[in-house]
Amino acid sequence: MRKLFWVLIFAAVAVNATYVNIKEPFPSSGLVENSSIYMGKAAPGQTVYIVAERATIDAAGGSMIYMGWDKLAIEDLPEGWTAEDSPWYETPMKAKIRISPDAKNGTRYYFKAKAVDEGNLNGLGNLTINVSIDVSDDVFKIDVSPPEVETGVGQPAIYYIDIENEGAASDTFSITSRGVPAWKFKKDVFVPHAIDVTLQAKKTVPYEVVSNEQNEMDIYINVTSLSSDQISREVRVTLKARPSLISDYRATGHGLLVFPLIESPIYSLIAFFSNSFFR
Repeated sequence: MRKLFWVLIFAAVAVNATYVNIKEPFPSSGLVENSSIYMGKAAPGQTVYIVAERATIDAAGGSMIYMGWDKLAIEDLPEGWTAEDSPWYETPMKAKIRISPDAKNGTRYYFKAKAVDEGNLNGLGNLTINVSIDVSDDVFKIDVSPPEVETGVGQPAIYYIDIENEGAASDTFSITSRGVPAWKFKKDVFVPHAIDVTLQAKKTVPYEVVSNEQNEMDIYINVTSLSSDQISREVRVTLKARPSLISDYRATGHGLLVFPLIESPIYSLIAFFSNSFFR
């Protein structure tokens, strides 16, 4: 990658051209006028960022200008898409693009990003690059382990959820479950995209499920993007809730009318200690 960077720089100097270096979503160095970059894939409703360096060389290819570009602007967006240009003089420059929720799945879209030299004070003019991105709802994978958990009634069963972000957009995902009566628990987790395409962008999250009755049941663990409910995955696992000595002890605190009244203080003491020391 470093060798390619210098090759592109020397090529730019040879034709007396400035360049722009892109840092995110994937590094692309030495981009000259009308160069093209491919951003990968992102889902309808997601937000992607283009981050670029301000440094470049002058129009004659002679010297480095470390604060050459002043803004990164987004142009020619597809219908229904929105964007925010980078603020003036932001270092590095960061432009935000939101994909339309109605963008067609499986379609490649195109727009432009323009590096701006305000008032041409550095003699750089403007430099425009062509950007393409594939819209797809297939931007992440999940894996849940273990597939089966056995625990006591009223005790948490813990599943570990691997969320791998395969898209160009960092996103927040909501984890929920269904199948356990009276259990409603949501956990949100932020998963950044991979800047190095050779590395995985993965996060492992523990998720708890509690059954207050003895049963063996199928549970469906769902992971959905907060950007769009179209971006969703679900996995089926099993929960076996069994009676346990501790859970039986705790249950004594809910009343023991079937036992002789003389034994009530003893069972109350058992309930107190089990709830105090076995959490």
